[in-house]
Amino acid sequence: MIEKLKDNILKEALEMKDEIIANRRVLHENPETEFNLKDTVNFVETKLSEMGYEPQKCGKSGITALVGPDTGKVFLLRGDMDALPIVEETELEFKSTNEFMHACGHDFHTTMLLAAAKILKNHESELPGQVKLMFQPAEEILEGAKDMIADGLLENPKVDAGLMIHVAPGVPADNGTVVISQPGITQSSADWFEIKIKGQGGHGSMPHNAVDPITAACHVHTALHEIHSRELPADAMVVLTVGEIHGGNTSNVIPENVVMKGTLRTLDLDVREQVKKRMEEITQHVAAAFRCEGECVFTNGCPTLVSDSSVIEPIAKHLADFIGKDKAFNLADMPGMSANMGSEDFAYVSQQIPVLMLGLCAADARVSHPYPVHHPKLVLSEDALPYGAAAYAASAIAWLTENTK
Repeated sequence: MIEKLKDNILKEALEMKDEIIANRRVLHENPETEFNLKDTVNFVETKLSEMGYEPQKCGKSGITALVGPDTGKVFLLRGDMDALPIVEETELEFKSTNEFMHACGHDFHTTMLLAAAKILKNHESELPGQVKLMFQPAEEILEGAKDMIADGLLENPKVDAGLMIHVAPGVPADNGTVVISQPGITQSSADWFEIKIKGQGGHGSMPHNAVDPITAACHVHTALHEIHSRELPADAMVVLTVGEIHGGNTSNVIPENVVMKGTLRTLDLDVREQVKKRMEEITQHVAAAFRCEGECVFTNGCPTLVSDSSVIEPIAKHLADFIGKDKAFNLADMPGMSANMGSEDFAYVSQQIPVLMLGLCAADARVSHPYPVHHPKLVLSEDALPYGAAAYAASAIAWLTENTK
Protein backbone atom coordinates (compact mmCIF):
# COMPACT_ATOMS: atom_id res chain seq x y z
CA MET A 1 0.00 0.00 0.00
CA ILE A 2 2.70 2.50 0.98
CA GLU A 3 4.63 1.90 -2.25
CA LYS A 4 1.64 3.03 -4.31
CA LEU A 5 1.23 6.13 -2.19
CA LYS A 6 4.91 6.98 -2.56
CA ASP A 7 4.35 7.44 -6.28
CA ASN A 8 1.30 9.70 -5.87
CA ILE A 9 1.69 12.08 -2.94
CA LEU A 10 4.22 14.57 -4.35
CA LYS A 11 2.66 14.35 -7.81
CA GLU A 12 -0.72 15.34 -6.41
CA ALA A 13 0.79 18.14 -4.37
CA LEU A 14 2.57 19.57 -7.41
CA GLU A 15 -0.66 19.37 -9.43
CA MET A 16 -2.32 21.44 -6.67
CA LYS A 17 0.40 24.10 -6.68
CA ASP A 18 -1.72 26.93 -8.09
CA GLU A 19 -4.50 26.19 -5.59
CA ILE A 20 -2.02 26.02 -2.71
CA ILE A 21 -0.45 29.35 -3.69
CA ALA A 22 -3.87 31.00 -4.02
CA ASN A 23 -4.86 29.85 -0.53
CA ARG A 24 -1.56 31.02 0.92
CA ARG A 25 -1.97 34.48 -0.58
CA VAL A 26 -5.44 34.89 0.91
CA LEU A 27 -4.02 34.13 4.35
CA HIS A 28 -0.94 36.29 3.83
CA GLU A 29 -2.99 39.29 2.76
CA ASN A 30 -5.33 39.01 5.74
CA PRO A 31 -3.22 38.12 8.79
CA GLU A 32 -4.63 37.89 12.30
CA THR A 33 -2.88 37.46 15.63
CA GLU A 34 -3.02 35.48 18.88
CA PHE A 35 -6.46 33.93 19.46
CA ASN A 36 -8.20 36.62 17.39
CA LEU A 37 -8.45 34.56 14.19
CA LYS A 38 -12.09 34.89 13.14
CA ASP A 39 -11.49 35.17 9.38
CA THR A 40 -8.64 32.66 9.36
CA VAL A 41 -10.69 30.09 11.25
CA ASN A 42 -13.65 30.60 8.92
CA PHE A 43 -11.36 30.16 5.91
CA VAL A 44 -9.86 26.92 7.24
CA GLU A 45 -13.23 25.49 8.30
CA THR A 46 -14.73 26.28 4.91
CA LYS A 47 -11.89 24.61 3.02
CA LEU A 48 -12.03 21.52 5.24
CA SER A 49 -15.80 21.25 4.84
CA GLU A 50 -15.45 21.49 1.06
CA MET A 51 -13.09 18.50 1.23
CA GLY A 52 -15.65 16.43 3.14
CA TYR A 53 -14.28 16.94 6.66
CA GLU A 54 -16.28 17.74 9.76
CA PRO A 55 -14.03 20.31 11.46
CA GLN A 56 -14.33 20.65 15.23
CA LYS A 57 -13.57 23.60 17.49
CA CYS A 58 -10.81 23.01 20.01
CA GLY A 59 -9.96 25.59 22.65
CA LYS A 60 -10.45 29.29 22.04
CA SER A 61 -9.68 29.35 18.31
CA GLY A 62 -8.26 25.95 17.36
CA ILE A 63 -9.63 23.52 14.79
CA THR A 64 -9.26 19.75 14.54
CA ALA A 65 -10.36 17.26 11.91
CA LEU A 66 -9.95 13.51 11.44
CA VAL A 67 -9.21 11.41 8.39
CA GLY A 68 -8.67 7.67 8.02
CA PRO A 69 -10.12 4.54 9.63
CA ASP A 70 -10.97 4.85 13.31
CA THR A 71 -8.95 1.75 14.19
CA GLY A 72 -5.29 1.44 15.07
CA LYS A 73 -2.89 4.31 15.74
CA VAL A 74 -3.52 8.06 15.51
CA PHE A 75 -0.94 10.52 14.17
CA LEU A 76 -1.17 14.31 14.70
CA LEU A 77 -0.21 16.97 12.14
CA ARG A 78 0.08 20.59 13.36
CA GLY A 79 -0.16 23.80 11.34
CA ASP A 80 -0.19 27.14 13.20
CA MET A 81 -2.35 30.00 11.95
CA ASP A 82 -1.44 33.24 13.75
CA ALA A 83 0.63 36.18 12.48
CA LEU A 84 2.80 38.78 14.21
CA PRO A 85 2.14 42.44 15.14
CA ILE A 86 4.61 43.61 12.47
CA VAL A 87 3.91 46.06 9.64
CA GLU A 88 4.95 44.36 6.40
CA GLU A 89 7.66 46.08 4.34
CA THR A 90 7.78 43.84 1.26
CA GLU A 91 6.71 44.75 -2.26
CA LEU A 92 4.54 41.68 -2.73
CA GLU A 93 1.32 42.27 -4.64
CA PHE A 94 -0.47 40.29 -1.92
CA LYS A 95 1.20 42.00 1.04
CA SER A 96 -0.71 42.43 4.28
CA THR A 97 -3.63 44.84 4.23
CA ASN A 98 -3.42 45.60 7.96
CA GLU A 99 -0.83 46.23 10.69
CA PHE A 100 -0.05 42.52 11.09
CA MET A 101 2.19 40.22 9.03
CA HIS A 102 2.80 36.54 8.47
CA ALA A 103 6.49 37.07 9.14
CA CYS A 104 7.06 33.60 10.58
CA GLY A 105 5.59 31.48 7.80
CA HIS A 106 2.43 30.40 9.56
CA ASP A 107 0.48 31.16 6.39
CA PHE A 108 2.72 28.53 4.75
CA HIS A 109 2.08 26.03 7.54
CA THR A 110 -1.69 26.43 7.47
CA THR A 111 -1.86 26.25 3.68
CA MET A 112 0.39 23.19 3.46
CA LEU A 113 -1.66 21.38 6.08
CA LEU A 114 -4.84 22.17 4.15
CA ALA A 115 -3.25 20.72 1.02
CA ALA A 116 -2.12 17.65 2.96
CA ALA A 117 -5.66 17.30 4.28
CA LYS A 118 -6.97 17.19 0.71
CA ILE A 119 -4.39 14.59 -0.31
CA LEU A 120 -5.10 12.42 2.73
CA LYS A 121 -8.84 12.67 2.12
CA ASN A 122 -8.33 11.49 -1.45
CA HIS A 123 -6.57 8.39 -0.09
CA GLU A 124 -8.62 7.89 3.07
CA SER A 125 -9.45 4.25 2.35
CA GLU A 126 -5.76 3.47 1.86
CA LEU A 127 -4.49 5.02 5.09
CA PRO A 128 -3.03 2.55 7.60
CA GLY A 129 -4.47 4.50 10.54
CA GLN A 130 -6.04 7.79 11.51
CA VAL A 131 -4.61 11.29 11.08
CA LYS A 132 -5.68 14.15 13.32
CA LEU A 133 -5.25 17.62 11.88
CA MET A 134 -4.41 20.41 14.33
CA PHE A 135 -4.86 23.99 13.16
CA GLN A 136 -3.47 26.03 16.04
CA PRO A 137 -3.82 29.67 17.12
CA ALA A 138 -1.57 31.79 19.34
CA GLU A 139 1.77 30.09 18.70
CA GLU A 140 3.59 33.43 18.71
CA ILE A 141 2.49 34.09 22.29
CA LEU A 142 3.23 30.46 23.30
CA GLU A 143 -0.34 29.79 24.43
CA GLY A 144 -2.20 28.08 21.59
CA ALA A 145 -0.97 24.48 21.91
CA LYS A 146 -1.44 24.50 25.68
CA ASP A 147 -4.97 25.82 25.23
CA MET A 148 -5.87 23.08 22.74
CA ILE A 149 -4.35 20.35 24.91
CA ALA A 150 -6.46 21.55 27.84
CA ASP A 151 -9.56 21.19 25.65
CA GLY A 152 -8.83 17.56 24.77
CA LEU A 153 -6.63 17.83 21.68
CA LEU A 154 -4.82 14.58 22.44
CA GLU A 155 -7.95 12.63 23.37
CA ASN A 156 -11.03 11.29 21.55
CA PRO A 157 -9.27 9.66 19.79
CA LYS A 158 -6.11 9.32 21.83
CA VAL A 159 -3.14 10.59 19.81
CA ASP A 160 -0.05 8.36 19.68
CA ALA A 161 2.54 10.64 18.04
CA GLY A 162 2.76 13.88 16.10
CA LEU A 163 4.67 16.21 13.81
CA MET A 164 5.02 19.87 12.92
CA ILE A 165 6.74 21.66 10.04
CA HIS A 166 8.31 25.11 10.22
CA VAL A 167 9.77 27.13 7.38
CA ALA A 168 13.55 27.49 7.61
CA PRO A 169 14.73 30.28 5.28
CA GLY A 170 18.21 30.24 6.83
CA VAL A 171 19.05 26.65 5.97
CA PRO A 172 21.56 26.41 3.06
CA ALA A 173 19.64 24.02 0.83
CA ASP A 174 17.37 24.18 -2.21
CA ASN A 175 13.83 25.40 -1.67
CA GLY A 176 11.48 22.55 -0.93
CA THR A 177 14.15 20.60 0.94
CA VAL A 178 12.81 19.04 4.13
CA VAL A 179 15.22 18.80 7.07
CA ILE A 180 14.68 16.06 9.63
CA SER A 181 15.67 17.00 13.17
CA GLN A 182 18.03 14.91 15.25
CA PRO A 183 16.77 13.13 18.38
CA GLY A 184 16.71 15.29 21.47
CA ILE A 185 16.08 18.98 22.05
CA THR A 186 15.09 20.65 18.79
CA GLN A 187 13.97 24.06 20.10
CA SER A 188 14.86 25.90 23.28
CA SER A 189 12.60 26.72 26.17
CA ALA A 190 11.28 30.28 26.28
CA ASP A 191 10.39 32.55 29.17
CA TRP A 192 8.87 35.95 28.49
CA PHE A 193 9.69 38.47 31.17
CA GLU A 194 8.65 41.95 32.22
CA ILE A 195 10.92 44.14 34.35
CA LYS A 196 9.39 47.09 36.16
CA ILE A 197 11.59 49.87 37.53
CA LYS A 198 9.86 52.42 39.77
CA GLY A 199 11.50 55.75 40.58
CA GLN A 200 10.21 59.20 41.35
CA GLY A 201 9.28 61.54 38.55
CA GLY A 202 10.46 65.10 38.27
CA HIS A 203 11.52 67.98 36.05
CA GLY A 204 14.35 67.28 33.64
CA SER A 205 16.21 70.37 34.86
CA MET A 206 16.25 69.14 38.47
CA PRO A 207 17.22 65.45 38.50
CA HIS A 208 18.43 65.76 42.10
CA ASN A 209 14.80 66.18 43.15
CA ALA A 210 13.78 63.01 41.34
CA VAL A 211 14.80 59.33 41.26
CA ASP A 212 15.53 58.45 37.63
CA PRO A 213 14.25 54.97 36.65
CA ILE A 214 15.80 55.29 33.18
CA THR A 215 19.30 55.36 34.66
CA ALA A 216 18.49 52.34 36.82
CA ALA A 217 16.98 50.50 33.85
CA CYS A 218 20.15 51.05 31.78
CA HIS A 219 22.28 49.52 34.50
CA VAL A 220 19.87 46.61 34.96
CA HIS A 221 20.00 45.94 31.22
CA THR A 222 23.80 45.89 31.24
CA ALA A 223 23.98 43.70 34.34
CA LEU A 224 21.58 41.12 32.89
CA HIS A 225 23.97 40.50 30.02
CA GLU A 226 26.80 39.81 32.44
CA ILE A 227 25.05 36.60 33.55
CA HIS A 228 26.06 34.67 30.45
CA SER A 229 29.64 35.92 30.27
CA ARG A 230 30.48 35.70 33.98
CA GLU A 231 28.18 33.22 35.69
CA LEU A 232 27.71 30.37 33.22
CA PRO A 233 30.07 27.92 31.50
CA ALA A 234 31.31 29.04 28.11
CA ASP A 235 29.31 26.32 26.36
CA ALA A 236 25.99 27.12 28.07
CA MET A 237 23.33 27.73 25.43
CA VAL A 238 21.47 30.83 26.61
CA VAL A 239 19.95 33.77 24.77
CA LEU A 240 18.59 36.70 26.78
CA THR A 241 17.01 39.46 24.72
CA VAL A 242 15.34 42.69 25.80
CA GLY A 243 13.02 43.61 22.95
CA GLU A 244 11.06 46.48 24.48
CA ILE A 245 11.94 49.43 26.73
CA HIS A 246 9.29 52.01 27.59
CA GLY A 247 9.77 55.01 29.85
CA GLY A 248 8.63 58.60 29.66
CA ASN A 249 6.47 60.56 27.27
CA THR A 250 8.43 63.75 26.71
CA SER A 251 12.05 64.87 26.70
CA ASN A 252 12.07 67.28 29.67
CA VAL A 253 10.40 65.08 32.29
CA ILE A 254 11.97 62.32 34.37
CA PRO A 255 9.35 59.55 34.37
CA GLU A 256 8.06 57.62 37.34
CA ASN A 257 8.36 54.17 35.73
CA VAL A 258 10.28 52.20 33.11
CA VAL A 259 9.21 48.82 31.76
CA MET A 260 11.48 46.38 29.92
CA LYS A 261 10.19 43.24 28.20
CA GLY A 262 12.07 40.38 26.60
CA THR A 263 12.70 36.66 26.35
CA LEU A 264 15.04 34.14 27.92
CA ARG A 265 15.85 30.99 25.95
CA THR A 266 17.77 27.98 27.26
CA LEU A 267 18.35 24.30 26.50
CA ASP A 268 18.96 23.11 30.06
CA LEU A 269 16.39 23.12 32.86
CA ASP A 270 18.93 23.81 35.61
CA VAL A 271 20.49 26.68 33.66
CA ARG A 272 17.01 28.03 32.97
CA GLU A 273 16.17 28.19 36.67
CA GLN A 274 19.60 29.61 37.59
CA VAL A 275 19.31 32.46 35.10
CA LYS A 276 15.74 33.28 36.09
CA LYS A 277 16.75 33.49 39.75
CA ARG A 278 19.68 35.77 38.94
CA MET A 279 17.51 38.00 36.76
CA GLU A 280 15.16 38.54 39.69
CA GLU A 281 18.05 39.29 42.05
CA ILE A 282 19.86 41.63 39.66
CA THR A 283 16.71 43.59 38.89
CA GLN A 284 15.91 44.11 42.55
CA HIS A 285 19.37 44.96 43.81
CA VAL A 286 20.72 47.00 40.89
CA ALA A 287 17.55 49.08 40.89
CA ALA A 288 17.95 49.57 44.66
CA ALA A 289 21.53 50.79 44.14
CA PHE A 290 20.02 53.67 42.14
CA ARG A 291 17.30 54.32 44.75
CA CYS A 292 14.60 52.62 42.66
CA GLU A 293 12.35 49.63 43.14
CA GLY A 294 12.83 46.79 40.67
CA GLU A 295 10.80 43.66 39.94
CA CYS A 296 11.29 40.94 37.30
CA VAL A 297 8.18 38.90 36.50
CA PHE A 298 8.03 35.91 34.13
CA THR A 299 4.72 36.13 32.33
CA ASN A 300 4.50 33.10 30.03
CA GLY A 301 6.65 30.64 28.14
CA CYS A 302 7.14 27.06 27.07
CA PRO A 303 9.51 24.15 27.72
CA THR A 304 12.01 22.72 25.25
CA LEU A 305 10.68 20.90 22.21
CA VAL A 306 12.06 17.37 22.05
CA SER A 307 12.12 15.33 18.83
CA ASP A 308 11.76 11.63 19.53
CA SER A 309 13.65 8.87 17.72
CA SER A 310 10.49 6.74 17.60
CA VAL A 311 8.99 9.35 15.25
CA ILE A 312 12.20 10.27 13.45
CA GLU A 313 13.15 6.76 12.38
CA PRO A 314 10.02 5.69 10.45
CA ILE A 315 9.76 9.09 8.75
CA ALA A 316 13.45 9.24 7.87
CA LYS A 317 13.14 5.72 6.45
CA HIS A 318 10.46 6.67 3.92
CA LEU A 319 10.36 10.45 3.38
CA ALA A 320 12.94 10.62 0.59
CA ASP A 321 10.94 8.03 -1.37
CA PHE A 322 7.90 10.30 -1.19
CA ILE A 323 9.43 13.69 -2.02
CA GLY A 324 12.73 12.82 -3.73
CA LYS A 325 16.15 11.86 -2.44
CA ASP A 326 17.46 15.38 -3.12
CA LYS A 327 14.69 16.91 -1.00
CA ALA A 328 15.03 15.07 2.32
CA PHE A 329 18.02 15.49 4.63
CA ASN A 330 18.87 14.68 8.22
CA LEU A 331 20.09 17.71 10.14
CA ALA A 332 23.16 15.70 11.20
CA ASP A 333 24.19 15.52 7.52
CA MET A 334 24.17 19.30 7.06
CA PRO A 335 27.53 20.63 8.36
CA GLY A 336 27.81 24.15 9.67
CA MET A 337 24.30 24.36 11.05
CA SER A 338 24.34 26.10 14.43
CA ALA A 339 22.05 25.29 17.33
CA ASN A 340 18.57 26.75 16.95
CA MET A 341 17.58 28.83 19.96
CA GLY A 342 14.13 29.56 18.61
CA SER A 343 11.17 28.34 20.64
CA GLU A 344 7.95 26.58 19.72
CA ASP A 345 4.87 26.03 21.84
CA PHE A 346 4.40 22.65 20.11
CA ALA A 347 6.85 21.83 22.90
CA TYR A 348 3.82 21.33 25.13
CA VAL A 349 2.67 18.56 22.79
CA SER A 350 6.16 17.04 22.86
CA GLN A 351 5.87 16.76 26.65
CA GLN A 352 2.78 14.54 26.21
CA ILE A 353 3.51 12.37 23.16
CA PRO A 354 6.55 11.61 20.97
CA VAL A 355 6.88 14.17 18.16
CA LEU A 356 9.16 15.39 15.39
CA MET A 357 9.84 18.86 14.03
CA LEU A 358 10.67 19.17 10.33
CA GLY A 359 12.22 22.24 8.70
CA LEU A 360 11.22 23.37 5.21
CA CYS A 361 13.70 25.39 3.15
CA ALA A 362 11.78 28.25 1.57
CA ALA A 363 14.16 31.22 1.22
CA ASP A 364 13.65 34.03 -1.26
CA ALA A 365 15.84 32.88 -4.14
CA ARG A 366 16.04 36.40 -5.62
CA VAL A 367 18.45 37.68 -2.97
CA SER A 368 21.84 36.41 -1.76
CA HIS A 369 21.06 36.96 1.92
CA PRO A 370 17.40 36.20 2.62
CA TYR A 371 15.75 37.92 5.54
CA PRO A 372 15.07 35.77 8.62
CA VAL A 373 11.67 35.01 10.10
CA HIS A 374 10.15 37.82 12.20
CA HIS A 375 11.59 40.40 9.80
CA PRO A 376 9.20 42.88 8.09
CA LYS A 377 10.89 42.26 4.74
CA LEU A 378 10.70 38.44 4.88
CA VAL A 379 9.76 36.84 1.56
CA LEU A 380 9.37 33.07 1.24
CA SER A 381 9.56 30.99 -1.93
CA GLU A 382 6.17 29.57 -2.87
CA ASP A 383 7.94 26.85 -4.85
CA ALA A 384 8.44 25.08 -1.52
CA LEU A 385 4.73 24.81 -0.74
CA PRO A 386 3.94 21.52 -2.54
CA TYR A 387 6.93 19.83 -0.93
CA GLY A 388 5.80 20.89 2.52
CA ALA A 389 2.29 19.64 1.81
CA ALA A 390 3.65 16.32 0.57
CA ALA A 391 5.94 16.04 3.60
CA TYR A 392 3.01 16.48 5.97
CA ALA A 393 0.98 13.74 4.29
CA ALA A 394 3.95 11.43 3.72
CA SER A 395 5.14 11.69 7.31
CA ALA A 396 1.76 10.62 8.67
CA ILE A 397 1.54 7.73 6.22
CA ALA A 398 5.10 6.60 6.98
CA TRP A 399 4.66 6.65 10.76
CA LEU A 400 1.30 4.90 10.64
CA THR A 401 2.62 2.26 8.26
CA GLU A 402 5.60 1.43 10.46
CA ASN A 403 3.43 1.32 13.58
CA THR A 404 0.63 -0.81 12.16
CA LYS A 405 2.70 -3.86 11.27
